Amino acid sequence: MSPIDDKVIELARTALRFEYGGEHFFRHAAGMTRNASGKAMFLRLAAEETDRMEDMRRLFSAIIGQDMWQRFAAEEKANAHPSHVVAEMEAEVAKRGHSVVADDTQALRLAMELERRVIQLFKELVAHTNDHEVVKLAGKIIDGECFQYDNLQAQLDSVINTGMWLDKPEFRMDGKF
Repeated sequence: MSPIDDKVIELARTALRFEYGGEHFFRHAAGMTRNASGKAMFLRLAAEETDRMEDMRRLFSAIIGQDMWQRFAAEEKANAHPSHVVAEMEAEVAKRGHSVVADDTQALRLAMELERRVIQLFKELVAHTNDHEVVKLAGKIIDGECFQYDNLQAQLDSVINTGMWLDKPEFRMDGKF
């Protein structure tokens, strides 16, 4: 077990905030898009957010213990509010100069920013621990988030270049399909 310190607790709370807020965010992004395939993609991403909670539970329970994890999860679930994550993501996109764009591309950029921040969070966790099991679990989560980021990037490229949404992931980073 890794030592429990303020940084680990901060990372656990932030991960939970992203996880609970992420589902709401993807549902919000589905509402931003006008395209049926875009809506379906964002709703699929929202559903996948709940699937990752078991990996996060295993990861953070190994670090901070099951009891503390359950307490944090209950607190974050009770405080989950989509407007916080949405407002934070919109501010980040505006800061990067992409605030005046079509709704579809704005939704994709916001989703990519969310994924980028989640990836960074888990990379910080990996850098903060020497526990092999924690690193392995975090790596699995990072791989999944990178896959989502790459798919969102492909979607953005498609929408910007052709104006067409892809109706399903066109590739997998591991070469399997």
